[in-house]
Amino acid sequence: MTELPAWSTDTNSLELTEEQYNDLPDALRKLIEVVDGNIIRHQIGSAEYSDIARRLANQLELAKPADPGVRISTGVDVRFAWQKCSAGAFSFRRPDVTIYRCIDRGTKLTTAEALLVVEVVSPGSGYTDTVDKLAEYAYEGIPVYLIVHLDSNLYVKMIQEYRLDWAARIYRLADTHEGALLLESPFSAVVPFDRLDG
Repeated sequence: MTELPAWSTDTNSLELTEEQYNDLPDALRKLIEVVDGNIIRHQIGSAEYSDIARRLANQLELAKPADPGVRISTGVDVRFAWQKCSAGAFSFRRPDVTIYRCIDRGTKLTTAEALLVVEVVSPGSGYTDTVDKLAEYAYEGIPVYLIVHLDSNLYVKMIQEYRLDWAARIYRLADTHEGALLLESPFSAVVPFDRLDG
């Protein structure tokens, strides 16, 4: 008889507190996200997905006004502020690109500082990026959410721009960009898709 995995007899093995997460080695932390204290395997795309996220962050950095109060990062943990307050459970996601208000060095980034998040849809992450994260990021009050869709040749096909309806705390589709991203918030930017495809 084969040995059963730990989670089959101990469902707590799939749960993680913030303290336990902080104690994990970096190599293991990169493989997961946590929602409501439950471990979720983080979908890692191919080099093309990573390159598109990096190039988009670079283009946004070039367009960013000389405001020292805004930063742009790729692949950083964004800890949920509101969900933790209401449910008490540790949650975070790791968007491909995040624009956020500057925080003190060494401080953990939360959704309260996030102004815009981006997810590049990869095989296996479509439902998570377009349904789960759409609801989670809206509930957390992140004003703008961009979803980058690629074609079968791994070139940018379109970018959906969602803006938060603050009263309903849900996202409304504001625009579907084709050929170029024309961003108005949190700052103006024009990013032709050919600069993302490399």
